[in-house]
Amino acid sequence: MLIHDNRLEGICQAELKQVWGDWVDQVGNRKGGWDWFTTLTFRDRTPDEVKQGWTKVGWAYSKRACNEFLGQLGDLKGLNDLWWVRCREIQQWRGVPHWHLFVGGVQDLRRLELVDWWHDKGYGIARVMPYEKELGGRFYLCKYLTKELGDIEFSRNLALDKHTNLC
Repeated sequence: MLIHDNRLEGICQAELKQVWGDWVDQVGNRKGGWDWFTTLTFRDRTPDEVKQGWTKVGWAYSKRACNEFLGQLGDLKGLNDLWWVRCREIQQWRGVPHWHLFVGGVQDLRRLELVDWWHDKGYGIARVMPYEKELGGRFYLCKYLTKELGDIEFSRNLALDKHTNLC
């Protein structure tokens, strides 16, 4: 287990984040680059929802919500015309999942439309920002891969791309 950049068997978290970040940037660049960095945060439950037995967002619900977000993007752009990588983490202080995504092929879409969509669906707060290439993936997405319960997934068109060799 890797803990707080402590060295264990010659690898540290900082190095691992650097390698993952560089690789994720390379994968995105092979498709045309990343356009957005997105975070999807779930709202707290209301007292009425808690009384009805729904206290926290779970792992499966968070995945369905993120899939719905990506489906909305697909409806606006075309599923085969965008690519993404997402990483889920647990917000330790709240005990609920939280998503971080890079999305490419969407430069012609309005970011605020997706922010409003996420909110209007009742999920919570979305941040959809331009991807800042000079910062690289390691500053956004890949730090969560070395945390406990990190989870990463790639869009199918990235995984099947002959240049990315994800399969």
